[in-house]
Amino acid sequence: MKCCKKKKAVENRIVYANNLEMNAKFPKNKVTNSKYTILTFLPKNLIEQFSRFMNIYFLMIACLQLWNEITPVNPATTWGPLIIIILLAAIKEGIDDLNRHKADKIANSREYQVIRNGDEVEIKSKDICVGDIVIVEQDEEVPCDLVLLSSNKEDGSCYIQTANLDGETDLKLRIALEETLHLKKPSVCEDFKGVVECAPPNEEIYKFDSRLKMDVDDNKYLSLSVKQLLPQGTLIKNTRFIYGLSVYTGKETKLGRNKRKTPTKWTKLDKSINKTTMFIFSMQFLLFVIFGIVGDVWKSKRGENYEYLDYQTDDEPGYQPIIIPLRFMLLMSLMIPISLKVTLDICKYIYALFINWDLEMWDDKNKIAAKASNTAIIEDLGQIEYIFSDKTGTLTENQMVFKKCSISNTIYGHSTKRASAYEDADLLSAIDNQDENAVNFFRILALCNTVVPIKAKEDQIEYQSSSPDEEALVIAAQKLGFVLQARTGDIVEFAYNDIVERYEVVKVLAFTSERKKMSVLLRNEDTKELILLIKGADDVMIPIMVEGQDFKESIDHLEVFAQCGLRTLCCGYRRVTEEECKDFLETYNMANEVIEKREEALQGVYHMVENNITLSGVTAIEDRLQEEVPDTIKILREAGIKFWMLTGDKYSTAVQIAKFCNLIPPNGKILTVRGSEDKEVGDSIADLLKQIENQKDDDFYVVIEGSSLKIALNYHKHSFLDLSLKASSVICCRTTPQQKSQVVKLVKRIGAMTLAIGDGGNDVAMIQEAHVGIGISGREGLQAARAADFSISRFKFLKRLMLVHGRYAYYRTSFLAQYSFYKSIYFCSIQVLYAFWSGYSGVSFFNSLSVMTYNAIFTSLPIFFFLLDKDVSEESVYLNPHLYQDSQKGIFYNRRTLFWWLMRALYQGVILLGFTVGIYQHYHHHADGSPAGYEFISMSPFTIVIFVQTLTMATETRHFTFWNHFIIWGIMVFYYIITVLFNLVSTSEIYYLVFRTFADPVHWFALLLISTLSIAPVLFTKYYMFNYSPKRSDLIRFREAKYRSQGLSINIVDADQKMFGNKILYSYSSTDFNNKNIFSPFVDCFGKRNFNELNKKDSISQFISKNTLQDVNKVEKETLISSDHPVIDKNGEIELNEMNNN
Repeated sequence: MKCCKKKKAVENRIVYANNLEMNAKFPKNKVTNSKYTILTFLPKNLIEQFSRFMNIYFLMIACLQLWNEITPVNPATTWGPLIIIILLAAIKEGIDDLNRHKADKIANSREYQVIRNGDEVEIKSKDICVGDIVIVEQDEEVPCDLVLLSSNKEDGSCYIQTANLDGETDLKLRIALEETLHLKKPSVCEDFKGVVECAPPNEEIYKFDSRLKMDVDDNKYLSLSVKQLLPQGTLIKNTRFIYGLSVYTGKETKLGRNKRKTPTKWTKLDKSINKTTMFIFSMQFLLFVIFGIVGDVWKSKRGENYEYLDYQTDDEPGYQPIIIPLRFMLLMSLMIPISLKVTLDICKYIYALFINWDLEMWDDKNKIAAKASNTAIIEDLGQIEYIFSDKTGTLTENQMVFKKCSISNTIYGHSTKRASAYEDADLLSAIDNQDENAVNFFRILALCNTVVPIKAKEDQIEYQSSSPDEEALVIAAQKLGFVLQARTGDIVEFAYNDIVERYEVVKVLAFTSERKKMSVLLRNEDTKELILLIKGADDVMIPIMVEGQDFKESIDHLEVFAQCGLRTLCCGYRRVTEEECKDFLETYNMANEVIEKREEALQGVYHMVENNITLSGVTAIEDRLQEEVPDTIKILREAGIKFWMLTGDKYSTAVQIAKFCNLIPPNGKILTVRGSEDKEVGDSIADLLKQIENQKDDDFYVVIEGSSLKIALNYHKHSFLDLSLKASSVICCRTTPQQKSQVVKLVKRIGAMTLAIGDGGNDVAMIQEAHVGIGISGREGLQAARAADFSISRFKFLKRLMLVHGRYAYYRTSFLAQYSFYKSIYFCSIQVLYAFWSGYSGVSFFNSLSVMTYNAIFTSLPIFFFLLDKDVSEESVYLNPHLYQDSQKGIFYNRRTLFWWLMRALYQGVILLGFTVGIYQHYHHHADGSPAGYEFISMSPFTIVIFVQTLTMATETRHFTFWNHFIIWGIMVFYYIITVLFNLVSTSEIYYLVFRTFADPVHWFALLLISTLSIAPVLFTKYYMFNYSPKRSDLIRFREAKYRSQGLSINIVDADQKMFGNKILYSYSSTDFNNKNIFSPFVDCFGKRNFNELNKKDSISQFISKNTLQDVNKVEKETLISSDHPVIDKNGEIELNEMNNN
C-alpha cells in the first residue's frame, strides 16, 4: 500500500519590528561562504577527494601494496604520487577557502548603527538581527535586506546602486511608504511595532511581494513591493541616510540566495577520456585475471622445479591462490595514469590564464579583459557546432540613438536629405508651432518611463536609467525641447517652451519581458486630469488600440523603420476618469496585497486601463552593430558553425539585422513559420519541409516569431527541429527568456555542441543551458557575464576565443590525454610481458625507484610544455577557418587515434623487452668479468624507455620554442644526473650500478638499436600519412614552413580580399578532402597544370621536387599565382579575374 504525502505549504515570513524575542527563530546576519573550519578541513576534504572513483581505486592499490607478500614493488611507488596529488588538491582547496574566510571576516566586521532600546547602538554586521531598524549612510553597503522606512529626504526617497547584485551601475530609485516617513528618530523608531509579512527567502532580486501592518493589532495592510526593498550588497547613493527594517539576513538575503555553485559541466573530451579510462580498466581487470590464473597453474605444475622461487606447495595458506592475481593487479595498476586528472586540471588552469592574459581580447576603451570563469570546459570552445546569440547588446552596441519617428501618420527623418528626425524641418516646425500631436508624442517619450533626472554641473541634466531605450527616448525629447526636469517622490516635472507641467505619478505599470509594454498613470497637478501614457511593442499595442482610429500609415512607417534595422515602439495614451481610476486603484491594491503570485494577479488588473489606446506615434531607435560583427559571423560560419539569433525584436527588424550581420545573405531564401494555432503552425512546418525536399542544394533561412515558437516547442518539436537543423541560420524573434532556453535545450537533444552568448539578465537561462555560456560585459550589467563560463566585452572576441583558444585547447588536451595513456600502457606492457620470462610470478621488471620516478618526474614535466605547441599558426587559423572543423569533428581524439597510440605502446613494449632479453642473455658479463645481474638488466632498458619517451615528445611537437627544446632534451640530462646521484647512495637499489651500466658498450648498442626500432616505424608512418593522406593542418603547416624558409611572412587578411598588390591569394576547396584529392593545393604553387595529369603515385615531396619554385617563374604571367600568404579558402576555386596585368 503506497503512502502519499502532501507537499507541505511554505509559510510566509512574519517579521516583528523591534522584537528580538519574536524574531529569534531567524538567523543572524553572519555571512559564511567558506566550506571548512580548522577542525573540519582535513576530514571533509579527504571525504570529498575520496568520493571520486579514481582516488578510491589508487587508494585501494596503495593499501594492497602494504602487503609484502603480494607487492611487486615498493609501496612508495603508489603512496608517493597519491599523497602528492591529494596534498596538491588539498592545498588548492585550502587557499581558496582561506580567501573566502578573509572575505567573510571583512563583510561581518563592518559596523552599522541600529536602534536598540531607543538609542543608536553601533554593532558589527554579523550581529544584526531580523526586525532590527538599521541606519545606513551614503556610500555605505546595505548589510542585509531592508524595507525602506524613511530617508533624510521629505518624500522618503533614496537611490541605490545594484552593481554588486546584478552588475548594473545605473542608479535606481526607492521610495518609502507615506505611513513610515515619520520614522527618522531613535525614540520614534523604538515605538514602532509594525509587522511585515513577506515571502520565504528567495532569489528573485526584482520581486518583493509583501505587506506591512503599522501595528500588531492593526487590520489594515499596506502593500510593499521591490520599490521599498534595499537588497544586501547595494550601495546608498545621493542620500545622506536611510532607516530600514531588516527582513532577510545572512544566507537568506536575495544576494545570499543567488550565491549558487556554478552548474557542473563536463566537456565532450572529458567524457571521451572517461570512456577510455573505463575501457582500460576493463582490459586491465581481464588481463590480471587471465595472468593470475595462468600463474597459479604454472606454479602448481612447474613451481616445484624451481627451488629458488621458494613456492610453498604443502600446507600453504588458504589465501595463496589470490596472491599471484593480486600481484598482477598491482603490476597493471600503472595502466591508468594516476596523475591524469591533476595534469589535465593544471593544463586547463593554464589555458584559462592564456585567455585572461590575452591582450588581443583586451577592450582598451572599457578597460575590460576576457575572463575564463569555468576552467573545466575550455576544450569545448573548440568543438562548437551551434551558436545561439542574443541581438541587443551582443551583436549591437546597446547604445540607443533616436533616429526617426512617425507622428499621426506623418513620417519624420526618413528621406535622402533628412537622415535623422533632429534634422527634419517639418518636425521642428511642428514643435515650434506647438502642434498638439507632436507635443503629446514627446510628452509620452519624456514621461512614460522610470528614468531618474540628476542635476549635473552648470545646471545640466543627466539621466540615469536601467533601460538604454528609455534613456534614448528621454534624451531625444530633451534635445527637441521637451525636458524631464525632476522626479521627486511621486511628482515629476516636465517642461517645454517655458511651460512647466507637474504630474503626480499615480501608478507605474512596469515593463516585463512577457508584457512587452509599460505605462504610467499620471494626474496633472494643475488641471487634476488623469491620463495614461503607454509604449510597447507593436504586436501587443495594436490589439488594445481604440476602434475606428486610422493608423494604417503609421504601421506602414513602422515596417519601413524595421526594414532599416531600427528598433521600434508604439506610443499612445488614453484619458482616464476619476471613477475609472478609483475602481482601478481599489482592484490594483487588492491584487497588490497578494503575496503569492502577485504578478499574475496584477496582469488581470492592468487591462482595466490599458485599453482603448489612442496611437500617438511610432519611434525608431538605432542600435549600431558592434565593429567586426559581420566579419566575425562570416568567419565562424566558414568554420562550420551554424548561427541562431534569438531576439525580442519584431520580425522585420530581426531579419534586417540578420542581413546586416551576414546571418542571411541579401538575396537569401527566407522560410517563415507562421500560425497562431496548433494546426496552423504544424501545417506551416510541414509545407516548408516539403518545399525544401525539392530544392536540396539551396541554402535557406528559417524565421519564426515568439507566438508561433511557443506552439512549435509544445506540439511540433521534432518537425520544427528537423526544419531548423537543415537551415543555414535560424532567427527567432519576439522570444521570451524561457523560450531562448527551450530552443537551446531542443538542439542539445541531438547531441550537438552548443554555445550561447548574451549580455543581459534575460539571457542567463539560455547561457546556463548551453554547453558553453559566453557573457558580454555590457550596458545591461554583469548578470550574464557572472552566470557565464566565459566573459568578453565585444562580440568580435568570440572569433579568437573559439578559433584560437578553443581549438588549441582541444588539440593540446587530446594529445596530453592520449600520451598519458600511451606512456602508462607502454611501461606497463613491459612489466606484464616480463611474466613470460618470470614464471608468471607477477614480479616487476623495473626496480621501485624507476617505477616511482617514471610517471612522477621523467615523463610528466615535458607534458606541461606541450601547452605551448601549435599545429598551425594563429594567422593560418584565421585565414583558414574551416580548420576548426577538425576539432569540431573530433579528429584529434577518437577511437582511431586512440587505437594507434595503444598499438604504438604495445609494439614498443614488445620491441624493448624482446631485444633486451635477446641482447642480455644469462651469460652476459660486464667488462670486469662479473656477471650482469637482474638490477643491471632492468636499469639499461629503463634508460631506453626514457630516451624513447624523449624522442616521442620531440616527434609529436609541431611548434618548438626555447622552453620545449630545453625541457624535452634537458629531461635526458636531468635523468642522467638523478641516476648518478642515486648511484652514489649506498642504500639505493642502484648503488654503483649506473657506472657499470654506462661503461658497458652493449648498453649503448642496445640504446641505439632499440630506440631506432621503436621510433623508426612511427616516423615512417608519419611520413606516409603526411604525403598520401594529410590532414588539413599538415598541408597548411607545410606551406608555413616553405614560406618561412623563403623569408616570407604569414599575415592575417580579410577573407574577402584576394589581392595583395599584384599578388593573388591562392586557395582550394575543402571538398577536395572529401574527394581524397590531396594534390589540389599544390597546383596553385606551380602554375597552370591539370590535376588529372598528375601521377597519383607521386608523393607530395616527389611532386614538389619535379616542380621546383624556379618553374613558377616560367609560367605565363596571366596564370602565375605566387603569394606571400598561405591561404586555403573554403569557398572554392581560384579567382583569376582580379589578376593585375603586371
